[in-house]
Amino acid sequence: MRRPGGGHMTSAQPVHQAVVLSSLDMPDALDLLVYSCEDCACAVSERHGSATSRQPRYLDMNGPDLWVKARETAELQLPGAHRLLFNPLGGGGVVVVNQAAYRVFRSFDQPVALSEVVAAGPGDEATAAAVSRLGRLDLIHTEEAPPTPEFQAGKVLTAWLHVTNDCNLRCPYCYVNKSAEGMDETTGYAAVDSVIRSAVTNGFPAVKLKYAGGEASLNHRLLVKMHARARSLAAEHGLHLYGTLLSNGVMLSRALVDTLRDERIRVMISLDGVGDDHDVQRPTIAGRPTFRLVERTIAQLMEQQHAPHLSITITGRNSGGVARAVRFALERDLTFSLNFFRDSDLTASFPDLRYEEQAMISGLLSAFAVIEEFLPPWSVLGSVLDRGQLLQPRQRSCGVGQDYLVIDQRGQVAKCHMEIERTLGDIFSSDPLQLVQRDQATVQNLAVEEKVGCRDCTWRYWCSGGCAVATFRATGRYDIKSPNCNIYKAIYPEALRLEGLRLLKYATRG
Repeated sequence: MRRPGGGHMTSAQPVHQAVVLSSLDMPDALDLLVYSCEDCACAVSERHGSATSRQPRYLDMNGPDLWVKARETAELQLPGAHRLLFNPLGGGGVVVVNQAAYRVFRSFDQPVALSEVVAAGPGDEATAAAVSRLGRLDLIHTEEAPPTPEFQAGKVLTAWLHVTNDCNLRCPYCYVNKSAEGMDETTGYAAVDSVIRSAVTNGFPAVKLKYAGGEASLNHRLLVKMHARARSLAAEHGLHLYGTLLSNGVMLSRALVDTLRDERIRVMISLDGVGDDHDVQRPTIAGRPTFRLVERTIAQLMEQQHAPHLSITITGRNSGGVARAVRFALERDLTFSLNFFRDSDLTASFPDLRYEEQAMISGLLSAFAVIEEFLPPWSVLGSVLDRGQLLQPRQRSCGVGQDYLVIDQRGQVAKCHMEIERTLGDIFSSDPLQLVQRDQATVQNLAVEEKVGCRDCTWRYWCSGGCAVATFRATGRYDIKSPNCNIYKAIYPEALRLEGLRLLKYATRG
């Protein structure tokens, strides 16, 4: 990923001037938002909008309204006397201020007119600009109108296409009952047709196809044909089309990589560690290690100018090695996502996959230390928090039941890939998406306000209560907070800190 230029926020400003930085000051800001995760029903995973849809608020500096700071704003100390501000109920995201701007912010501890704050400061344009920015970023508001989250409707219909049930690995945490069965051409074409049909019927401007399995590359000839058909249909209906191959990375031929690059099909590679940390949970059918094979594939993808995204699944076996996996990614300038192990019926015989809460927190904080050491220009707020993210508020942790379809190798439709065997109908339905939207029998992806323990939480619109399937597996309920709640609360402030450091390093506002 191209690294933008930038510098310290005070490099071109006298220290007494108030300076307020946000992601708006990042060059190519939208290109630097990396959303987790390619291997799930994430609400957003491509550049198809902005981090927030909120319209900039107009501030009348001479108006009679009294303004006050947002009550739930989180504050963190950063190096060089800078502070990080984040209003979890607003749409402004992470904001970094210098000392002068922080004093301006604290001027709103009690309701006050904007003109009084500007007059009490140095009286320069920088003070007025800081006040305006604090308002537009939802850190201050009028007494009568505190900011509330604005949730974007799904713009992308995402479909998990299970093109084969076969796999050359036997990962202990896999939830798929493997077989040699693959999707045939008739089913593959009908699956693509059904997704496009649902997108058009329901008014989606874009479609994302995730070619999955099993190991999807084992059926790569069909995959390429399906994508060609999808591209033709998308063009016919004026839809944007995105595609991703989800692969274990054991073997992708040079010819296939060239085709994927030419067809603009992204590649997600599962890499759970370096050396033994990976091998202990991603062996071949014969039990042989695979790290060296995956490392070779990653190098080949990079050589052919088609760098992959890395998906790191964390279990009790490899939690101590997460930092090494993150270092591997950042040394190669590769994006990555961190995903917590999900229990299933097939993992019951591997109790060591379950992680201890404190061990997980320790492993994640070690990984965060590596991120701070390398500090990429892209934001980690969408990729290091399991199913949570801090890029835009949302009511549900994923798109299950809303804008996500799962189609198995036989053309059966399911709601979630974690429950791929709980089918609801098939691809010959007039609108397969309607099957999952109307379903009340399988996984229920409730709004966070409906979950006990979430309704009053500071992080409720960013965590959204966690994975519904994982929560039900652990508690027998959908209307309750995630069993990983304490882990999330421990790491969210640390993730915010990384974003603040990123803004200090790369933002270009003078």
